[in-house]
Formats: sequence, C-alpha cells, structure tokens
Amino acid sequence: MSLMLRFVLAFIVLSSLLLKSFAKNCSSYSFSGNRTFALCRDLPQLSSQLHWNYEQATGKLDLACRHGRINSSIGNWFAWAINPNNNLQNSMIGAQALVAIWQSHGTTRVYTSPISGYDTSLAKGTIAYNVSGLSATHWGNEIIIFATLMLPSGTTTLVHLWQEGTLSDSMPEMHDMSSANLNAKERLDLVTGQALAV
Repeated sequence: MSLMLRFVLAFIVLSSLLLKSFAKNCSSYSFSGNRTFALCRDLPQLSSQLHWNYEQATGKLDLACRHGRINSSIGNWFAWAINPNNNLQNSMIGAQALVAIWQSHGTTRVYTSPISGYDTSLAKGTIAYNVSGLSATHWGNEIIIFATLMLPSGTTTLVHLWQEGTLSDSMPEMHDMSSANLNAKERLDLVTGQALAV
C-alpha cells in the first residue's frame, strides 16, 4: 500500500472519529482534567453544546461551551454570549460575549467582548459580568470555551446566543446570515436545562 493511500485512509478514519465524538449527546461527553458539569444542552444550531454548573443563590455560573465546526485551513472564531436585557428578538444588541479565536497556524486566544450593535467587530472589552477562569482549548475541529460568570443572585433564566465565523487578518469577520446563524439563540432555564418558549 502506497504511503499516500495510507495517509488518506488515516485521515478518513480520524475525521470519522472526530465527527462521531461531537455527534454524541452532550451528557456522554467527558472533559479532560476531571471537569464535570451537572447540566448540558445540545444547542439546536451550529454544532454546539453548552455544559454548566449553576448556584442560584450566588449566581455563580461555571460553563463550557463546545463548538465542532472549526475550519483548520482558514481559522475561525466562536462566541457564546448572554443578553442581560433578556431580549430574545434582538439578542445580539447588548450581548455580553466570550470570544475564542483559532488561527490556522495553531494559536488560540480568548477574551470578553460587549456587543453594542450589528456592525460589531467583536472587539476586546469589559463585559457586564465578573468573569474568571476564562480559557479556550482547540483539538481537531472542535473548540471549547471555559469560564465562570457571576450572574445576579437568584437568576433562573437567561437569553443566550452563540455564533461562528471566519477571520480576516486574525480578526473576526461578520458571521453568515443563514437560518442556522440567525436562529442560534434561545431562552434557557439554568435550573432545569430546558429551552423555554418565547
């Protein structure tokens, strides 16, 4: 068997394993480093999952947001955000985002970004929540954002959104306007893990 054929077969097998690993239900995913989360949700758009622990009395939200469509040849960005105004229809305006950027040469960076308008460039800035433990990991075609946010104590629901896009000169470009992108948002019950009707 030629070396090229072996390489192609190995690539197909590896790609298949990566796709299968992300296709699993979120509850069967195991994080490295003994990280565990009590609740998770397979998000309905953009091959993403949210995992979290939540202390309602203190408002402490410990989360991991996974995204499985990173394009290794061009670099990508992925963001998860909360809209503190609880506005599902215009959820992007005022959203407080965690942004991860993966560049094709292998560098991953993560930061916070307040989103003030539709023409946002996801610029780095301070958001409305105290954030600690912000990090991102990349493996294969998947990126995971980890963070702990302090929400107002007693919070039970929130409007959250998630998004993906490509890079231009290492900076986020506008995301696609497909149905999947435009509908990557929902009202979430942090206690039950269920999405709520509008």
